[in-house]
Amino acid sequence: MRAYVAHTLPDCSPIVVCNRAPREPKPEGGFKRGAGGVITALLTLAEATEADWVAVARNEDERQLATSHDATVTVPLLNSTGQLHYAMPTKEQYEMYYGVFANPVLWFIQHYLWDLGNEPIIDDRIHQAWAEGYVEVNRLVAAKVVEVARKAPRRPLVLVHDYQLYLVPGLVRKALPGAMLQHFVHVPWPTPQYWKVLPKAMRDAILDGLLGCDIVGFQSSLDVRNFLLTCEENAGLQVDERERAVFYGGRVVYARHYPISIDVGTTSRLAASRGVKRQERDLASWRPPRLIARIDRTDPSKNIVRGFIAYDKLLRYHPELRGEVEFYAFLQPSRQDVAVYSRYLRQIRQTVGRINSDFGTETWTPVRLEIGESERKAVASLKNFDVLLVNPVYDGLNLVVKEGALVNATNGVIVLSENAGAHEELQAHVLSINPFDVEATAAALYAGLTMGLEERRRLNDGAREVVRANDITRWISRQVQDIRDLVATPAHAGREA
Repeated sequence: MRAYVAHTLPDCSPIVVCNRAPREPKPEGGFKRGAGGVITALLTLAEATEADWVAVARNEDERQLATSHDATVTVPLLNSTGQLHYAMPTKEQYEMYYGVFANPVLWFIQHYLWDLGNEPIIDDRIHQAWAEGYVEVNRLVAAKVVEVARKAPRRPLVLVHDYQLYLVPGLVRKALPGAMLQHFVHVPWPTPQYWKVLPKAMRDAILDGLLGCDIVGFQSSLDVRNFLLTCEENAGLQVDERERAVFYGGRVVYARHYPISIDVGTTSRLAASRGVKRQERDLASWRPPRLIARIDRTDPSKNIVRGFIAYDKLLRYHPELRGEVEFYAFLQPSRQDVAVYSRYLRQIRQTVGRINSDFGTETWTPVRLEIGESERKAVASLKNFDVLLVNPVYDGLNLVVKEGALVNATNGVIVLSENAGAHEELQAHVLSINPFDVEATAAALYAGLTMGLEERRRLNDGAREVVRANDITRWISRQVQDIRDLVATPAHAGREA
């Protein structure tokens, strides 16, 4: 993969830009992998493109590491090392940028999570977090990118990632007009109307930042359409829907979708590892005849409570399943320092407690809930489900469903929200649901549990083949190809609309 990308990339010096670093310092020394599926994918991208990495020093450990190394650190990637460059906001700036504005304001907008009759209230706290947090941290990150790019031996290719850094491309474009710039948005892009939750000056600045790019990448074709509509309706810009392009500042900005994926080889090796097999033996010691599984973060966008409500209905409508089925939820706690997230985790626990109280017996617990983090335990569960429930309200893509499709060894059936980005690729090989319809979700769970072996195998095999064909290598190579085709020519930087 690395040799292929090095051969096909234009003559450039790539820089990956992300809020998180590829590795996080451990108190005792050394590094651990940065959390999250995005980091896993970007490690592959950074190694394949031999890119430098610019990240934000998010806590005291990272600030100390950056200070001790003059803001540039050599870090392990997957099979090699890379150069990590830290932008250094103050603790207060970072909290406003991330804890007050990016999460929850932007995250909640992009996942349609606001109860608009009551929230959000855009008050002085939000305005201050925007101006003194989000804008300032984006400015610091852009300055670091420019510093790294000016030392690079070739034309810079700046690959910015996700909703925390929307302003960076525009700032870099002003400083380096000849740079190649791409921004990949890992979360859903909502409709133009929903963006109007934000004051005009904020949403205009976000579009201005993104339109500093040559290419803006998204997870699905729907996200691309929503982005083009946002540019047209909210900013009055000229859009070419056929070319999927926006004309801005005398330049052409392309919008493309590249559904992110997993490293098939690495995930398969993990699934076959001794650590996962130990977890499988533990799971087999309590596994019921039929197993519903979900592996998720305790984020309101994941729609976990409605999933349990659907399971409650399944048990009420089909009492013959009581004692035969168990719902295993292995959940990673998410952002517990944010009040709405901690409340959501309490709601999850309360819902599980009620179901177990209503239906449980001395020999059977309907829901087995575990809160924790263990990659091996998660993969063991994905290998052994009869039904995997993935029902987010909205999701950029959802890598758990792809991991489950790849490693499952029990002809398991996936029940998948039509609002997950992965649904666009996998819809022919899953049971599709509206994530708000708990009756339909209960019916899909029942269909998955009672489906005949041949149909289960057909769905299981089809989903696996989609993931194998559209793996992390294809995610990277499609972007590389578009960079070559659309923006790598020397004349592009000056191309007029």
